[in-house]
Amino acid sequence: MDMLNAMQTFVAVAENSGITAAADKLGCSKAIVSRTLSLLEERLDVRLLNRTTRKVSLTEAGTEYLEHCRAMLEQNAEIENRFAEKGLEPQGLLRISSPMTFGTQHIAPVLPEFMDKYPKVQVDLQMTDRYVDIVEQGMDLAIRIGATGSDSLIVRKFAETTHQLAASPALIEKMGGLPKSVDDIKTWPSVAYSLRSAAPSWQSTRAVAELERARSNNGEAILKLVEAGVGYGYIPSFIMDKSVEAGRLKVLLPGIAEESTPLYILYPHRRRLALKTRVFIDFMVHKFSNM
Repeated sequence: MDMLNAMQTFVAVAENSGITAAADKLGCSKAIVSRTLSLLEERLDVRLLNRTTRKVSLTEAGTEYLEHCRAMLEQNAEIENRFAEKGLEPQGLLRISSPMTFGTQHIAPVLPEFMDKYPKVQVDLQMTDRYVDIVEQGMDLAIRIGATGSDSLIVRKFAETTHQLAASPALIEKMGGLPKSVDDIKTWPSVAYSLRSAAPSWQSTRAVAELERARSNNGEAILKLVEAGVGYGYIPSFIMDKSVEAGRLKVLLPGIAEESTPLYILYPHRRRLALKTRVFIDFMVHKFSNM
Protein backbone atom coordinates (compact mmCIF):
# COMPACT_ATOMS: atom_id res chain seq x y z
CA MET A 1 0.00 0.00 0.00
CA ASP A 2 1.34 3.43 -1.00
CA MET A 3 1.08 5.28 2.32
CA LEU A 4 1.86 8.71 0.89
CA ASN A 5 -0.91 8.28 -1.67
CA ALA A 6 -3.27 7.06 1.06
CA MET A 7 -2.40 10.05 3.23
CA GLN A 8 -3.03 12.44 0.33
CA THR A 9 -6.39 10.79 -0.30
CA PHE A 10 -7.39 10.99 3.36
CA VAL A 11 -6.37 14.67 3.59
CA ALA A 12 -8.31 15.46 0.41
CA VAL A 13 -11.45 13.82 1.83
CA ALA A 14 -11.07 15.63 5.18
CA GLU A 15 -10.39 19.04 3.65
CA ASN A 16 -13.18 18.74 1.06
CA SER A 17 -15.70 17.17 3.48
CA GLY A 18 -16.62 14.35 1.14
CA ILE A 19 -15.51 11.53 -1.12
CA THR A 20 -17.01 12.96 -4.31
CA ALA A 21 -15.28 16.34 -3.91
CA ALA A 22 -12.01 14.63 -3.01
CA ALA A 23 -12.22 12.36 -6.07
CA ASP A 24 -12.78 15.41 -8.30
CA LYS A 25 -9.78 17.16 -6.76
CA LEU A 26 -7.56 14.09 -7.07
CA GLY A 27 -8.75 13.25 -10.57
CA CYS A 28 -9.82 9.70 -9.79
CA SER A 29 -13.04 7.75 -9.19
CA LYS A 30 -15.08 7.72 -5.98
CA ALA A 31 -14.55 3.96 -5.82
CA ILE A 32 -10.78 4.37 -5.71
CA VAL A 33 -11.04 6.98 -2.95
CA SER A 34 -13.39 4.78 -0.88
CA ARG A 35 -11.18 1.71 -1.35
CA THR A 36 -8.05 3.65 -0.36
CA LEU A 37 -9.72 4.93 2.79
CA SER A 38 -10.89 1.44 3.74
CA LEU A 39 -7.40 -0.02 3.27
CA LEU A 40 -5.90 2.83 5.30
CA GLU A 41 -8.30 2.24 8.19
CA GLU A 42 -7.60 -1.48 8.05
CA ARG A 43 -3.87 -0.90 8.20
CA LEU A 44 -4.17 1.53 11.13
CA ASP A 45 -6.88 -0.58 12.78
CA VAL A 46 -8.91 2.52 13.60
CA ARG A 47 -11.89 4.37 12.14
CA LEU A 48 -10.82 7.73 10.74
CA LEU A 49 -14.11 8.91 9.27
CA ASN A 50 -17.78 8.80 10.06
CA ARG A 51 -19.58 8.25 6.77
CA THR A 52 -23.24 8.95 6.01
CA THR A 53 -25.06 9.24 2.69
CA ARG A 54 -24.80 13.03 2.88
CA LYS A 55 -21.47 13.85 4.49
CA VAL A 56 -18.19 12.65 5.90
CA SER A 57 -16.81 13.81 9.26
CA LEU A 58 -13.63 13.09 11.18
CA THR A 59 -13.54 10.84 14.22
CA GLU A 60 -11.34 11.84 17.16
CA ALA A 61 -8.62 9.55 15.80
CA GLY A 62 -9.16 11.01 12.34
CA THR A 63 -8.59 14.53 13.61
CA GLU A 64 -5.31 13.48 15.21
CA TYR A 65 -4.21 11.54 12.13
CA LEU A 66 -5.05 14.47 9.82
CA GLU A 67 -2.43 16.66 11.50
CA HIS A 68 0.11 13.83 11.25
CA CYS A 69 -0.63 13.40 7.54
CA ARG A 70 -0.33 17.11 6.84
CA ALA A 71 3.04 17.25 8.58
CA MET A 72 4.35 14.16 6.77
CA LEU A 73 3.18 15.35 3.36
CA GLU A 74 4.65 18.79 3.98
CA GLN A 75 8.01 17.28 4.95
CA ASN A 76 8.01 15.01 1.92
CA ALA A 77 7.09 17.88 -0.39
CA GLU A 78 9.84 20.02 1.12
CA ILE A 79 12.47 17.33 0.52
CA GLU A 80 11.27 16.79 -3.04
CA ASN A 81 11.31 20.51 -3.68
CA ARG A 82 14.82 20.90 -2.31
CA PHE A 83 16.10 18.23 -4.71
CA ALA A 84 14.10 19.64 -7.64
CA GLU A 85 15.23 23.19 -6.96
CA LYS A 86 18.96 22.54 -6.67
CA GLY A 87 20.66 24.99 -8.97
CA LEU A 88 17.57 27.17 -9.27
CA GLU A 89 17.56 30.77 -8.07
CA PRO A 90 14.73 32.13 -5.88
CA GLN A 91 12.77 34.82 -7.69
CA GLY A 92 9.45 36.65 -7.78
CA LEU A 93 7.45 38.86 -5.45
CA LEU A 94 7.44 37.73 -1.80
CA ARG A 95 4.45 39.14 0.11
CA ILE A 96 4.96 39.26 3.90
CA SER A 97 2.48 40.24 6.62
CA SER A 98 3.99 41.41 9.89
CA PRO A 99 3.02 43.19 13.11
CA MET A 100 3.84 46.88 12.84
CA THR A 101 6.55 47.25 15.50
CA PHE A 102 8.30 43.94 14.86
CA GLY A 103 8.28 44.66 11.14
CA THR A 104 9.73 48.13 11.63
CA GLN A 105 12.36 47.20 14.22
CA HIS A 106 13.42 43.74 13.10
CA ILE A 107 12.25 42.67 9.65
CA ALA A 108 12.89 45.85 7.66
CA PRO A 109 16.48 46.14 8.96
CA VAL A 110 17.41 42.61 7.77
CA LEU A 111 15.62 42.75 4.40
CA PRO A 112 18.57 44.41 2.59
CA GLU A 113 20.76 41.45 3.56
CA PHE A 114 18.11 38.99 2.35
CA MET A 115 17.59 40.84 -0.95
CA ASP A 116 21.33 41.13 -1.51
CA LYS A 117 21.60 37.38 -1.08
CA TYR A 118 18.63 36.73 -3.40
CA PRO A 119 18.69 39.57 -5.96
CA LYS A 120 15.80 38.20 -8.04
CA VAL A 121 13.34 38.30 -5.12
CA GLN A 122 11.22 41.43 -4.65
CA VAL A 123 9.59 42.02 -1.25
CA ASP A 124 6.21 43.50 -0.36
CA LEU A 125 6.19 43.99 3.44
CA GLN A 126 2.67 44.72 4.70
CA MET A 127 2.58 45.76 8.37
CA THR A 128 -0.48 45.82 10.59
CA ASP A 129 -1.26 44.88 14.17
CA ARG A 130 -4.62 43.40 13.19
CA TYR A 131 -5.23 39.79 12.16
CA VAL A 132 -4.72 39.17 8.45
CA ASP A 133 -6.13 36.18 6.58
CA ILE A 134 -3.04 35.52 4.49
CA VAL A 135 -4.79 33.08 2.15
CA GLU A 136 -7.58 35.54 1.41
CA GLN A 137 -5.13 38.43 1.04
CA GLY A 138 -2.74 36.47 -1.16
CA MET A 139 0.22 36.73 1.22
CA ASP A 140 3.06 34.21 1.04
CA LEU A 141 3.62 34.18 4.79
CA ALA A 142 2.91 36.02 8.03
CA ILE A 143 4.86 36.79 11.18
CA ARG A 144 2.82 36.30 14.35
CA ILE A 145 3.66 36.94 18.01
CA GLY A 146 2.09 34.37 20.33
CA ALA A 147 -1.21 33.54 18.61
CA THR A 148 -1.15 31.42 15.46
CA GLY A 149 -4.72 31.78 14.18
CA SER A 150 -6.10 29.44 11.52
CA ASP A 151 -5.55 25.67 11.73
CA SER A 152 -5.25 25.61 7.93
CA LEU A 153 -1.77 27.18 8.09
CA ILE A 154 1.65 25.64 8.58
CA VAL A 155 3.26 27.06 11.73
CA ARG A 156 7.00 27.31 12.35
CA LYS A 157 8.52 28.86 15.45
CA PHE A 158 11.58 30.99 14.65
CA ALA A 159 12.29 32.91 17.88
CA GLU A 160 11.06 33.83 21.36
CA THR A 161 10.50 37.10 23.16
CA THR A 162 9.57 37.85 26.78
CA HIS A 163 6.61 39.94 27.90
CA GLN A 164 7.32 41.88 31.11
CA LEU A 165 5.71 44.57 33.21
CA ALA A 166 7.41 47.94 32.98
CA ALA A 167 6.85 51.47 34.23
CA SER A 168 8.60 54.82 34.16
CA PRO A 169 10.73 55.90 37.16
CA ALA A 170 8.30 58.83 37.67
CA LEU A 171 5.28 56.52 37.97
CA ILE A 172 7.15 54.16 40.28
CA GLU A 173 8.00 57.06 42.58
CA LYS A 174 4.42 58.37 42.43
CA MET A 175 3.06 54.95 43.43
CA GLY A 176 5.40 54.65 46.42
CA GLY A 177 8.20 52.52 45.01
CA LEU A 178 8.62 49.21 43.20
CA PRO A 179 5.82 46.65 43.74
CA LYS A 180 6.70 43.46 45.60
CA SER A 181 3.81 41.30 44.39
CA VAL A 182 1.15 41.14 41.68
CA ASP A 183 -1.43 42.36 44.21
CA ASP A 184 0.56 45.60 44.64
CA ILE A 185 -0.04 46.72 41.04
CA LYS A 186 -3.84 46.42 41.26
CA THR A 187 -3.95 50.04 42.36
CA TRP A 188 -1.62 51.23 39.59
CA PRO A 189 -2.88 52.83 36.34
CA SER A 190 -2.22 50.77 33.23
CA VAL A 191 -1.79 51.08 29.48
CA ALA A 192 -3.33 48.06 27.73
CA TYR A 193 -2.78 46.32 24.40
CA SER A 194 -6.26 46.32 22.90
CA LEU A 195 -5.70 43.28 20.65
CA ARG A 196 -4.65 40.96 23.47
CA SER A 197 -7.28 38.22 23.67
CA ALA A 198 -6.51 36.77 27.12
CA ALA A 199 -5.04 37.88 30.44
CA PRO A 200 -1.40 36.91 31.11
CA SER A 201 -0.89 33.55 32.82
CA TRP A 202 0.37 35.23 36.02
CA GLN A 203 -2.64 37.53 36.31
CA SER A 204 -5.56 35.90 38.15
CA THR A 205 -7.92 38.82 37.56
CA ARG A 206 -7.96 41.69 35.10
CA ALA A 207 -7.22 45.23 36.29
CA VAL A 208 -10.17 47.32 37.42
CA ALA A 209 -11.57 49.20 34.41
CA GLU A 210 -11.06 52.65 36.02
CA LEU A 211 -7.33 51.96 36.33
CA GLU A 212 -6.89 51.39 32.59
CA ARG A 213 -5.85 54.92 31.66
CA ALA A 214 -5.17 54.19 28.00
CA ARG A 215 -5.08 51.43 25.43
CA SER A 216 -3.74 50.96 21.91
CA ASN A 217 -3.41 48.29 19.24
CA ASN A 218 0.22 49.28 18.58
CA GLY A 219 3.26 48.37 20.67
CA GLU A 220 5.26 51.55 19.97
CA ALA A 221 2.33 53.73 20.99
CA ILE A 222 2.04 51.78 24.25
CA LEU A 223 5.77 52.21 24.83
CA LYS A 224 5.53 56.01 24.48
CA LEU A 225 2.57 56.20 26.86
CA VAL A 226 4.33 54.04 29.44
CA GLU A 227 7.55 56.07 29.15
CA ALA A 228 5.48 59.21 29.76
CA GLY A 229 4.18 57.77 33.05
CA VAL A 230 0.54 57.31 31.99
CA GLY A 231 0.55 53.81 33.42
CA TYR A 232 2.48 50.55 33.51
CA GLY A 233 2.54 48.33 30.45
CA TYR A 234 2.98 44.64 29.69
CA ILE A 235 5.43 44.88 26.82
CA PRO A 236 7.53 42.42 24.78
CA SER A 237 11.26 42.73 25.32
CA PHE A 238 12.02 43.45 21.65
CA ILE A 239 10.02 46.69 22.00
CA MET A 240 11.19 47.95 25.39
CA ASP A 241 14.78 46.67 25.83
CA LYS A 242 16.37 49.92 24.65
CA SER A 243 14.15 51.97 26.94
CA VAL A 244 15.12 49.81 29.90
CA GLU A 245 18.82 50.11 29.01
CA ALA A 246 18.47 53.90 28.73
CA GLY A 247 16.70 54.14 32.11
CA ARG A 248 13.42 55.42 30.68
CA LEU A 249 11.65 52.30 31.98
CA LYS A 250 12.15 49.84 34.81
CA VAL A 251 11.01 46.20 34.78
CA LEU A 252 8.44 45.41 37.48
CA LEU A 253 8.28 42.03 39.23
CA PRO A 254 10.98 40.29 37.15
CA GLY A 255 10.65 36.53 37.24
CA ILE A 256 7.07 36.84 38.55
CA ALA A 257 4.96 38.90 36.17
CA GLU A 258 6.45 37.73 32.89
CA GLU A 259 6.00 35.04 30.28
CA SER A 260 7.89 33.70 27.30
CA THR A 261 6.12 34.35 24.00
CA PRO A 262 6.96 32.41 20.81
CA LEU A 263 7.32 34.13 17.45
CA TYR A 264 5.94 32.21 14.49
CA ILE A 265 6.09 32.17 10.72
CA LEU A 266 2.82 31.00 9.20
CA TYR A 267 2.26 29.99 5.59
CA PRO A 268 -0.46 28.16 3.66
CA HIS A 269 -0.58 24.39 3.12
CA ARG A 270 0.87 23.91 -0.34
CA ARG A 271 2.03 20.86 -2.22
CA ARG A 272 5.00 22.79 -3.58
CA LEU A 273 6.15 25.69 -1.44
CA ALA A 274 7.69 28.44 -3.57
CA LEU A 275 11.47 28.62 -3.32
CA LYS A 276 11.33 32.36 -2.52
CA THR A 277 9.18 31.55 0.54
CA ARG A 278 11.32 28.65 1.68
CA VAL A 279 14.59 30.60 1.59
CA PHE A 280 13.03 33.50 3.50
CA ILE A 281 11.80 31.12 6.23
CA ASP A 282 15.28 29.60 6.50
CA PHE A 283 16.78 33.11 6.60
CA MET A 284 14.49 34.19 9.44
CA VAL A 285 15.17 31.06 11.48
CA HIS A 286 18.93 31.58 11.11
CA LYS A 287 18.73 35.32 11.80
CA PHE A 288 16.55 35.21 14.90
CA SER A 289 17.30 31.82 16.49
CA ASN A 290 19.37 33.54 19.20
CA MET A 291 17.02 36.50 19.71
